[in-house]
Amino acid sequence: MHRRWCDMYLITIEGGDGSGKGLAATVVSEVLAKERGFNSVELTAEPRRRHPLGRAAINAVREKRHPPQHEARLFALDRLDHGLNWILPRLQDGSVVVCDRNIHSSMVYQGVVGGIGIRNVATLNAGALVPDLCIWVDCDPEIAIRRIKSGSLREASPGKAEYFETLEIQRMIRSGYSEVLSGNSLTDTPFNDVEIIGPILNDASADEFTSRVTNELRRFLRSRPKPKNVDINDVDLTSIKRIIGWNSGQAKLPGFENRSRSTNQIIPWHTIRDAERKHSGSIGEGADESVPRSIHSRSIYSVMGATSLLSAADLNEILSAMGPTRLISRRHANRVIAHLSDSRYWMRESSGVRGEGSHYRVTREGMALGTLMLVLWPVRSHIRLWRSRNPRTSYKHAMSGIMKMGISEEELHTLVERIRSILPTSNMSSGLNYEEFLLTWWNSQTSIVS
Repeated sequence: MHRRWCDMYLITIEGGDGSGKGLAATVVSEVLAKERGFNSVELTAEPRRRHPLGRAAINAVREKRHPPQHEARLFALDRLDHGLNWILPRLQDGSVVVCDRNIHSSMVYQGVVGGIGIRNVATLNAGALVPDLCIWVDCDPEIAIRRIKSGSLREASPGKAEYFETLEIQRMIRSGYSEVLSGNSLTDTPFNDVEIIGPILNDASADEFTSRVTNELRRFLRSRPKPKNVDINDVDLTSIKRIIGWNSGQAKLPGFENRSRSTNQIIPWHTIRDAERKHSGSIGEGADESVPRSIHSRSIYSVMGATSLLSAADLNEILSAMGPTRLISRRHANRVIAHLSDSRYWMRESSGVRGEGSHYRVTREGMALGTLMLVLWPVRSHIRLWRSRNPRTSYKHAMSGIMKMGISEEELHTLVERIRSILPTSNMSSGLNYEEFLLTWWNSQTSIVS
């Protein structure tokens, strides 16, 4: 099986005070860290206690000198700044962010408990990021009160016991979460389609609670929904540009100043046609069944694209160069690499003994194919589908074919952007529209530096 690749999600943890949000956040972070499908796991919280905007919101609640509308505005300002200037850059960099409290807390504490209305809070936060997943932690109010009054929670959140310690308030908060997260109160708001997990009751053992959170989170990850706040192709292109820039810098290190770099002239559809023929010839009856039969498989595009970025690398480096969007499992990558290096068309093993320390070097032909696969990644599935429907048609007609099958304007734009970023030597006229540009590029000679 291929490892499901992880996308750049904003995951929020919600629940009343003393419910166990902190434990849930820790569990979620640990599960995500094991997935290894993104650059990092970033843990944060709202309101931000060490930021002026967050402190202003906290102080407004403590001092009780302002109406709930004013408090809600302060929380919204902190959330907007936090989202745009801290969370979003990390999502765009390929990380997943876990946030202890977010928009739903304001809906409960100011919207329900404060009485200003859930929809009014949603309107105030219209510019905020939308959580991809909200994990709702529930707890009996009497148990929550005991936790709030305990030394650990008082020490972690000074003053919290003073304004949320009554049983009546805790019951209102619990009821508020039920209204916000399990009803229809968010219909026609930007936050209507946030996936909710819960309520997950935290009244029993920590092991039972941890198991429930873990299982529900993994179920969400397996479903692989599209991220709400970032475009995965933009994240992927940023990752590719970073590696290309790093490689350019390496060429200027002492001893590398005069390193020669050759240019390979290709016609894109010729390269794909030839690759398909060679791959088909390499997977005879004795080939490993785990090796993809189609040259347009996700794993071959992932391996060849990553290797073309590095020229020579070991398995760990190849996996890292795949980034969060193109990642496949370590086991499957190893099998695909072994097959490709055995066929010797596109990559070769440069160390004597195969294993974790083996290094693989891309061939000149492999550099051309891998670079082309990086470019074509956003439309890979379209090309594969076109080929399955037109097995005897020349690849010359593949680009026009996928356009006729129905490719979106966004996908066309993404493909053009990748050509211009990864193949800057493809000097097409800027006066062409997307379709004209792509058809011309697909059938024209282009340069790939190796």
